[in-house]
Amino acid sequence: MPANLRRHGYKGSISMDDTGATPPGTYTPVASMKQWTIDFTRDRQDTTCFLDPNKTYVQGLADIKGTLAGLWEAAASRPLLDVMMGDAAVGLKLVPSELDATAFFSGLAYLDGSMDVAVDGAITIAGSWAAAGPWTLDPVVP
Repeated sequence: MPANLRRHGYKGSISMDDTGATPPGTYTPVASMKQWTIDFTRDRQDTTCFLDPNKTYVQGLADIKGTLAGLWEAAASRPLLDVMMGDAAVGLKLVPSELDATAFFSGLAYLDGSMDVAVDGAITIAGSWAAAGPWTLDPVVP
């Protein structure tokens, strides 16, 4: 891949539709976030039998989940904290780089989280999320 197509993470973003609509409607940027991950680990079942020359597997469904982290702001962080403390799935949109804003991951997700308050640091919010419905990469990249 040519170097000019590579991106630095500083232009990434996290947006949320906390209405619970299916499909999600209007995404709103989540304030002061600085990190997210997405994991596509798949179920694999061992299908190895006697006398096979090596282990074999069949592959199942993806267990799509990830993490997010950022800095706490009293009013701006409230929507995210409400979702983390609630029971409803929300629309989540994860953009690796706003320079390529049409390429993003999105779907319904359940969120949970935590806050870290230390005398010698900034107040942070961190959490994990798990798919609550289908997830896509838009646009589909060949």
